[in-house]
Amino acid sequence: MNRSIWLMPLILFSACSQEPTLEDVTQNNMQEAERPTPPDPVATTSAESTSDGAIAEIPKAFHGNWSANVADCGKGSDVTRLTIAPTELRFYESTADIIGVVASGPEIRVTARYAGEGETWDQTRVFTLSADGDVLTSEGMTRARCR
Repeated sequence: MNRSIWLMPLILFSACSQEPTLEDVTQNNMQEAERPTPPDPVATTSAESTSDGAIAEIPKAFHGNWSANVADCGKGSDVTRLTIAPTELRFYESTADIIGVVASGPEIRVTARYAGEGETWDQTRVFTLSADGDVLTSEGMTRARCR
């Protein structure tokens, strides 16, 4: 009991200290929580081009429904179907949200975050559009525009 009385002023003095200590877990967590969150790379707001050809959306000439066989257009069983929208790709069993696009003439390099069959992954694909805008080639597959 006698020792406790001598320690009491030291405990009170140290409790009044304004400086955080390394043992102060609450203070350290608070600093961690106040860090700003970086912007979502998937969120895009503009289709303007940068000096390297990077744009936020797929150019309008590529938009639409595509199939390896025009006779299969609109059929739910068409496993080669592809729908290209400004910020999304939709395949038979997967979808992809656009992360970034680099355009160079009739070719675009699309980086996207894919989801399908219970998995997610990031992938870059190159799409090439024919001069008349009716044929799309990507990864060795040629698709025709569905009308």
